[in-house]
This record gives sequence, structure tokens and C-alpha cells, in this order.
Amino acid sequence: MRFFEMSVNNVTSSSSLPVKRKRLSKYRTEWQTEHEWVSPVSGNEYKANCTVCHRVFSVAHGGLSDLKQHSAGHYHIRAVAEDAEWNRSVHDTPDFPRGRQIRADTVKHNLSYNSSDCAQKLYQKMLPDSKVAKKICCGRTKAESLVKDVLAPKAVEDVVGKLKKDETPLPFSIQTDASNKGNRKMFPVVVQFLTPECGVVNKMIDFVKNPNESAEGIVRCLLHSLETLGLKIEQVSAFSADNANVNFGVHNSVYTMLRKQQINLLQGNCHAHIVHNTLKHALDNLSVDVENVVLKVYGFFSISAKRREALKEFCEFCDIEFREVLRHVTTRWLSLNPAITRLLQSWSALKSYFISLGDECPKQIRTLLRLTTDSGVQEDDGNVVKVYLLFCNNILYLFEKVVKKLEASATTCVELYPIMHSFSAKLKQRRDDQFYGYLTKTKLQHLSPVDAGKAREELIDTALRYIEKWFDFSESNWLHCLPPLSLHDKLTFNDLGKICNKLHLMARVNMDDLYDDL
Repeated sequence: MRFFEMSVNNVTSSSSLPVKRKRLSKYRTEWQTEHEWVSPVSGNEYKANCTVCHRVFSVAHGGLSDLKQHSAGHYHIRAVAEDAEWNRSVHDTPDFPRGRQIRADTVKHNLSYNSSDCAQKLYQKMLPDSKVAKKICCGRTKAESLVKDVLAPKAVEDVVGKLKKDETPLPFSIQTDASNKGNRKMFPVVVQFLTPECGVVNKMIDFVKNPNESAEGIVRCLLHSLETLGLKIEQVSAFSADNANVNFGVHNSVYTMLRKQQINLLQGNCHAHIVHNTLKHALDNLSVDVENVVLKVYGFFSISAKRREALKEFCEFCDIEFREVLRHVTTRWLSLNPAITRLLQSWSALKSYFISLGDECPKQIRTLLRLTTDSGVQEDDGNVVKVYLLFCNNILYLFEKVVKKLEASATTCVELYPIMHSFSAKLKQRRDDQFYGYLTKTKLQHLSPVDAGKAREELIDTALRYIEKWFDFSESNWLHCLPPLSLHDKLTFNDLGKICNKLHLMARVNMDDLYDDL
């Protein structure tokens, strides 16, 4: 009992002693000498503010060690790296203000004007103590005004200055195309020219709203844009647009009207468009509507997950790897052949599936695939549809190849005539040799001579007649004289003479000096 009382008295006496508390560390301004990223927090001397990652942390318990611990943290290290990247991008363009740079990127990448306001938030992040940065905002209205009233006029002024500099203005080609924006018709005016510093340059100089889509309206629009900028029609060397009749019709078109004012104007139409139209025209004359077969089969499976799963089962039954039916878009020049290839890969499963539907099979698909309700499919007719798909699959490879060459960014005008001539020669060679692919040739043997002959003649002959109508393979075509400039063969002075004569350059070029240079 006495021992218990002594213990209680000891506890009581020890608890009454004053507790020694640890002294808290305060923020010190001398820390900023070694750590430039730290700043004091207003109203709290026990905390510090990081100007890099914008975080407030306590220094009360560790003092300087708290700073070192924060600088070693993941968020601080990442913020330092981002800040270094930003400074590096700014120093790469020292003469270009940050706000203007961001607004220019908004235009270049076709971003919304509202996205420009994100730049101001970045400024506020970099300058948290700046009262000016907190009040700045640049949303749609201000950004649009800067682009339209400052950047765009300056960009056009720079382009026009290059075209009008020196005593001899630079020649340039002019390009345009109609663009629909709701119920408004817009016409961009683009120029292409050559400079020793930059090479071939493409720049937009105007963007006009013009409801008149006639040839007269487009010509009036182009001439007004040139006159407003102080450019002359005599400087225009070529006119480029798509192959619509309004642009390149024989009698009354934009090209013929412009050529009345500039007699040496060259025609720069789209040859890839000619190839695409050749294919469309040839497919329209086939006995089997191949394009419609692709569209209908894709449309049938694209709207139902149940049908897709059923096709999977038929592929397993036919021991075929299941592949998605591809979509063909009529305005996409290279989407038809991959879609036909996919149909051929799953042909037996697709045919079996549509036969199993019986009367539930859509009438149009049954007609296109030549299915019958009583016997499922007529063997000869079924072969005809597959033969036409195989036939088109083989021939379309040539069309794909030439379109890719014509659309390549490295293709120049000196290569256009050889590409088109080679394309025509390959079509004629296949027609003369009657070769349309080994598998197609095997299937053609199972058809009647009449059907086999029609399959050969309908596509190739129609394509050749169309392309010879719309592309001039004669020597009168100004592209005919340019292939020697590709330097695949030896370039002679006679070749240069033909080129200068065809392009009306005799008045601009000293032929004696040209001979010495050659």
C-alpha cells in the first residue's frame, strides 16, 4: 500500500512539471540566395511558396531541410523540366512575342479562338504575383481580332512584298476552289511562286465570300483580289483548280476567260481527279454494279451487331478468318479497292450467310449478288459477280498506284506526263495481253465466251476512251516537253529550246547565256 502511494505521488509530481516545446522555424530571406524558386507567404512566416510548381509548404519543423525535401519531390522536378522546355521554346524565337506566337499557332493548327485563353493561364502560372497577368484574358473576341486585324494583314503584306519586289515582279500561279460554310460559298485565293531562299512557296492572299459560282463570278472575284493587292494579271503564269466544267470547260470557263487577258496562261488542273473520274466512268458501264455491291454489303452489317456475330459463325464454319467489312466512301479515291479485297477474303462466308437468310435477305442485295429464292444461287451468275470483283480488284491496283504518285508531295510537273503516259500504256498492255490477274483468268475460263469478253472490254476500253478524252497525250500539251528536266536522261540544249518556246520564255531568257550555263 505504501508502495502504491509513493508511485501515485511520483506520477502526480512529474505531470505537474512544465513540458519543454520545440521551437518552430521561421522563413528566412537568405534562403532565396541559394534557392531562387522560393518566396515568402504573406501573413504566415512558418510557410514558404514555390514559384516553380506553385505550391505552399511548411518550413516550421525542418527549416532549410524542408526546402531540400521539397526540391527533391516529384512535382517540383517535373515542374522544373516543364519550365526549362518553355524557356527553350521561347529562346528559339527571340524576336517573336509569346502572345503573338500562340495566336499564330492557333491559326496554323486550325484551333478554336477560345483555346488562346489557355496561354493567359500559363502566364498567370509563371507570374503568380503579377496583378497585370491576373487581369489579362484573351478568349474568342480578342484572339479573333488579333488574327484578322494584325496577323493576317501582316502575312499577306509579306507575301505581296515578295511578289512585287525589284524592278521585275515575280511570276506566280493562282489557285482557288469553292468551299461551303453553311449556306455561304467561300473562295480562298492561293498563290504559288519560287524563291531562291525558300524554294516553292504556297500562300493564301485572300478569302472571299462569293455567292456567284458561275465562271464570270469567279473570274471577277479573282481579278478583284489581285487588283486590291496591287498584283497584275500579267504576272500570273498558271491557273490551278479542280476539273469542274466551270473551271476548265472548252468554251466558257474560268480558264478560258483568264486566258483572254493573259494569253500565256498555263492550265494546271488535277490529274489525280482525271484518274478518279476515269475509274468512276468505267465502273458505271460494268454489267455488275461493283461499287453498289460494296456499299450495300457494308450497310447491311454496319447497323447490326447481331448480323456481325452471325457472320463470324459462318466464317468459322467455312474455315475463314473473320475480317471486318470495310466501308467505301465515294469521295475517297482510294477506299474502293481495299473494300473489294475484304469482300473477296470473306466471299464464301458472305454468300452462304445471305443464302441462309432466304426471303429475309434484302431484295437489292439478292439482286446485286444474283441470288435466287429457290436454289439459293445460280452457279454461273454467282461466278460472274465474283469474277467482276476479282477483275476490278486487279485493275484498281493500277489506279491506286497512279493516284498515289500524282498526290505525292515530291511529284512535280516534269513527272506528270510520264506518269499519265505510263498509266495509259499499262492499261493497253493488259488489254492486248488479256491479263487481269492469274486468279481472274482462271475464273474467266468458267464463264461463257460472251460474258468473258464483256468483262474484258467494259472496264479497260471504257477507261482508255475516257482518259484519252480528258488528257492530251499529243505534243501540243505543254507537259509533253518537260520530262527532260527530270534529268533521268541527258539534257540537251535542243530540249531547253523546246521548253522555253512552249512556256513563252524566249523574251525572258538569254538563249546564248543558257547554252553556256548548260
